[in-house]
Amino acid sequence: MITRCLTPKLTNSERCFPFGDFAAAKYSIPLPQTPPLGGSGAIIKIFLLAMALCLYSPAVFAKKPDKKPTVDSGLEIIRKQTIEASLSFLASDALEGREAGKRGGRVAAEYIRAELKESGVKPFYKTYLQPFEAYSPAREKNIDFQVNSDSIARYRQLPAYRKLSLQNVVGYIEGERKDEYIIIGAHYDHVGVDDLLVGDRIYNGADDNAASVAALLQIVRVFGTNDEKPLRSIIFAFWDGEEVNYLGSEYFVENFGNTASIKAYINLDMISRDGLMPILYPEFIIPEATAENTATGNQFHLLYTEELTQAGERLQQDIRNHQLNIAPKPAVIASQSRGSDYLAFSLRGVPILWFFTGLHPDYHTPDDEIDRIDWEKLINITKATYLSIKLLANEK
Repeated sequence: MITRCLTPKLTNSERCFPFGDFAAAKYSIPLPQTPPLGGSGAIIKIFLLAMALCLYSPAVFAKKPDKKPTVDSGLEIIRKQTIEASLSFLASDALEGREAGKRGGRVAAEYIRAELKESGVKPFYKTYLQPFEAYSPAREKNIDFQVNSDSIARYRQLPAYRKLSLQNVVGYIEGERKDEYIIIGAHYDHVGVDDLLVGDRIYNGADDNAASVAALLQIVRVFGTNDEKPLRSIIFAFWDGEEVNYLGSEYFVENFGNTASIKAYINLDMISRDGLMPILYPEFIIPEATAENTATGNQFHLLYTEELTQAGERLQQDIRNHQLNIAPKPAVIASQSRGSDYLAFSLRGVPILWFFTGLHPDYHTPDDEIDRIDWEKLINITKATYLSIKLLANEK
């Protein structure tokens, strides 16, 4: 997640499978003990045996139908073990902070690509990778990297310019309405290594944003094991270059084509800690923390543009129905709001839903480590995200 105030511009982990059938219960029927009797005793024995068979019959003790909402099998698959495996790798020192355009970022992209292939979802393009380049003037100009064609053409005319080679990772599941899309995305890059630091020099970015990537990979696995076709196609996108200037999401949307076919974009960014809700519009400002703007305990910020107000309310009801131990703090955000990858979509009129737990003191420091993750919150937000995808992908 970026917190700089800038003018808005268009610029093999564990396999999870559904639960199998429950084994049939075995019943042991103790027979009544009666003393030997004559003819009438035999009749009594038969009578008592019949009564025993009735009293111990499975039909008598059969469980009554559960009146609670049916448990979604997808929710049962989502669990800590697989999310933790992905998060532990992505936030490890070996990936050197996953900086955009650097070795650690490329390793992260390859890991995500392999996970998508293993899950069974299809590549959205010819492969799962969407490579692209970003350009900016020489460093002293202090201008962000850009991916739009006009800026690139202008910078390439300069005597010297900077270039980043990046790549999004994108898979999808085709829906019945194959040309209507719900997109869910999370950026996988972070801010890398600071060689001038004394001590821990690696910004591992566990909450920002390895946790969201691990959550989305788990959701991909759930949909990959489900043969039921959604009404709309679902695109799973992992963005590169968010920490630079929302580069991956901007490039994707600019080259998507008909953005009117995107019915909603769901954003995951920083979903596993307690944190502060910044002011997103008209400028990005970090205010003083209050009870109203901070998500603590099981709370999280559920943010959406006005078009998804009713969907946000239905999602809150789903969270209650499925008894997820999280408490949304809902808020409507302006389409011009900066803060994360949703900006490229919202500026083009695509409705937005953003899961966010807020900024915290470890944000963009080497202390954003896996040992500070709130696992229960992360697991429950992952489940809520899964429910939101199902809701938006199948809404008539």
